[in-house]
Amino acid sequence: MDLAQLSRIQAQKEANSQANQNAPVPTSEEKSEFSKVRLGMASNLALIALATGQFLVGLDLSVMSVALPRIQADFDIGMAQMQWAMMAYMVAGAALAVPAGALGDRTGRRRLYLIGASIFVVGSAVSALSPDMGVLIVGRAIQGVGSGFMGTLALAMLTSAVPHDQIAKLIGLWTAVTSGASAFGPLIGGAMVQFLGWRWMFGINVILMALVIPLVMREVPRDLPDGTAKRKVDWLGSSLLTVAMILVAGGLSMLENNKYYDPIVYVPVACGFVVLLIMVMQQRRSITKLTNWASIKVAPIPATLTISVLLSLVLAGAMMQQMLLVQNVLGFTPMMAGISSFGASLMLVVFSPISPRIMGLIGLGPTTGIGLGATAIGLFGLHLTTTTTGLLQIAFWFAVMGVGIGVGMPAVSAGAMMSIPRDQMGTISGFMALISSISAVLGIAIIGAISAIRVTSDWLVRGAQIPDYESLTDNVVSGAIPMILKTNGETAAATAGVSYTVGVTTALMIAAIGVAIAAVVAVFLLGSRGKTTKATEHPAEPAGTA
Repeated sequence: MDLAQLSRIQAQKEANSQANQNAPVPTSEEKSEFSKVRLGMASNLALIALATGQFLVGLDLSVMSVALPRIQADFDIGMAQMQWAMMAYMVAGAALAVPAGALGDRTGRRRLYLIGASIFVVGSAVSALSPDMGVLIVGRAIQGVGSGFMGTLALAMLTSAVPHDQIAKLIGLWTAVTSGASAFGPLIGGAMVQFLGWRWMFGINVILMALVIPLVMREVPRDLPDGTAKRKVDWLGSSLLTVAMILVAGGLSMLENNKYYDPIVYVPVACGFVVLLIMVMQQRRSITKLTNWASIKVAPIPATLTISVLLSLVLAGAMMQQMLLVQNVLGFTPMMAGISSFGASLMLVVFSPISPRIMGLIGLGPTTGIGLGATAIGLFGLHLTTTTTGLLQIAFWFAVMGVGIGVGMPAVSAGAMMSIPRDQMGTISGFMALISSISAVLGIAIIGAISAIRVTSDWLVRGAQIPDYESLTDNVVSGAIPMILKTNGETAAATAGVSYTVGVTTALMIAAIGVAIAAVVAVFLLGSRGKTTKATEHPAEPAGTA
């Protein structure tokens, strides 16, 4: 029995009290279980353990962008393979996001979290020891499976064990703790890649998770399944959605070496949409649903989901392209690349705890609008990057973007979680994690496709004076400027760097415009939800009190 069950029991007893004027009191067993969950989840060590695991899950996504140029040089790979080194992690995690949430509700979230953590360790070891890109992608997929369990269940374990009105504060604290660790992620990752090699980026997971897993076993209390235990897991629906995502992202990733009208591009994308249509039909007829669609439709969840999709899509794609740009074109070391994005994580630490307070003062819509607006300004600033831009300018615009994410994302998450029935938090948070992962995968493919198209068109004009320039197109699209420097000389490399910069900055500008439009829409769409009234802040005293 967890806090969700006890809340429902208490609500039912209050209703019985009004009807019968004789409400039964909780049993000693119920009181014991309530105290156990409340005290256990209040443990600082439990929060630290889960936050550390979440830090590693996020680290292996964000730091991968920093490591890609070194991996590209070691394995001599193109953009599509680099994209799949990141997307394999996300796809595997997305495939298990919803089943993980439902299984956690059904069999116990703590047990499933520990299984996922063990799988994550195995995937990290495979990735660290990979002899080629194929094995690395497989290792990343195994990591993704573990991250699907860990990322879905950690927050669900926490939010299901606190009072409903404390969820916003908890999410702010959770975001602050995890982003506080993540703030040093780019620096740690950049240092490891530069001084120890990119393989240590994965090897560190094995060491740290050896500490996290026993801590979770000791500090996080066992949770028992509640009323959702009878609900079956919709493996078919989840599989169809995952296949659709792979097909669409796979087709878009082919734009590196092909035109949009080539069959290798549009056939997988079209098949992906067909599979998606089949999934929609399956969901209408299936007794076991992918998620509780009725709860998903409750405002403001549709709006917050849409905003989360947009941000995940833009940020995942932009980060990968930007990290390739600053290292392969601007000549930053991995350490410098980590420093350039440090401001974003630092601002997350500062503003995430403040976000719920801002929402309480002005409401969910304005808070989200401010966050998205700042994010758009940061993206627009990054779009101003040229081949001579310095570290401080890029770090500044990353910091502005971090302010926006720190203000907006906790508010968006809180707005959604506060509208979810407590006994469905695991299932629906799993669905939200799935949507976020899908968005990130598509973001890498879409932003990469926009960049590739623009790079190609610019290079075919700008590089026309370079001998045998057409044969270099693939390397230019991949951002492999150091390789061009070695094989074709400084002039070809400088020209290729300009073309690659034009492509990346064009994609960033389009992303900035999209986020800015979303900021305006969010203000009106989300309104004043979450705003704390004066009556709530200062409840009236009962009559007769002095």
